[in-house]
Order: sequence, then C-alpha cells, then structure tokens
Amino acid sequence: MLIKEAQVPFIARKVAIDLLNSGYVTFPKNLDNATKEIEEIIMDDALWEREIEDKAREILAKQEEENEFLFYDVDRREVFKLIKQKVAEEQGFNIKRDDRIDELSNYLVKELWDKEFIDYDVRDGKIKNIIFNSIKSFLNRERQARDEVFKKIDNYKRPLVPGSEEYNLVFERLYEQELRKRGLI
Repeated sequence: MLIKEAQVPFIARKVAIDLLNSGYVTFPKNLDNATKEIEEIIMDDALWEREIEDKAREILAKQEEENEFLFYDVDRREVFKLIKQKVAEEQGFNIKRDDRIDELSNYLVKELWDKEFIDYDVRDGKIKNIIFNSIKSFLNRERQARDEVFKKIDNYKRPLVPGSEEYNLVFERLYEQELRKRGLI
C-alpha cells in the first residue's frame, strides 16, 4: 500500500502548506477547508487501494483453497502482487508509485480548482508539480524514518521479538520520535 490511512492527515497538511508557501496559490475558502478537502481526496484514494488489496486477498485465498497443491513452492507475496496488479488494472487504478502520485496530483489540482478551494495564475502543471513533490517527499522521508527505527531496534540493548507487544510499543515510540525529528508530524 502506497499511502496508509494513518498518513493521510499528515500528507494533506504538508500539501496544503507547500501550496501556501509556493506563493502561487491563494485559498478563497481558507487553508483549513482546503486541507480538509485534500485529506478527503487522498483518503478516498487510499481506501480505494485498500479495497483492491482486500479483493486480491479474497481471490488469493479462494485460489489457495481450490488448488492447495499449486501453492507449496510459490512465494505468496509475489502471487498477491500479481493478483493485486490484475485487479487494479481492471478497476483503472494505477499501482506504479510515481504514476499514481502523478495521477493523484492531477486529480487534486482539478478538484481543488473546480470546487474553488484554491486559486492561482500559473499553469496547472506548476501546481501539480508542487503537490507531486510534496507527496513524494513525505513518503520518502517517512520511509527513511521507518528504516531508522528498524536500525535502532536492531541495535537495542536486549533483543525484541517482532510482533510482540513490547516490540510494537518500542517501535511506535521511536517511530513517532523520528517523524517529529523529520518534521512530518
């Protein structure tokens, strides 16, 4: 999943602030209302991908049940990825990272303009690029934060068992610290 539901409010806020700081955009209905609209649009996109993943899991489970012997030597993640790609293709949903961010950025510009949440006097492409860079930057910095947390946990004084309650608590605490350090929350 490219964008998780928990990330949506943070991404929406970053997009709105980056648009404001660009100097190209004004907010006729104020910044907070635009941020809420951005959040709704990104959340719809994230939920659409969740639906696709759920459908892919159902198909995979059904296939495993019907053909259990075929799945002994198969990497389940790879099969899931192929099924997800097929379901996404059928629904017209792009799962390629940059293409998806580009489509989402274009859609955000169109919707925000049509609903009069933003106003600007430059090309649409310039605004789309601001949104694209904002989303991509957030996702890259979030991934770096997550990687840093995994490194810290690996170097922890005593080993933690992944999936345990203690591991999850430590991960959440360190993850929040990393996100704050990077200015993501």
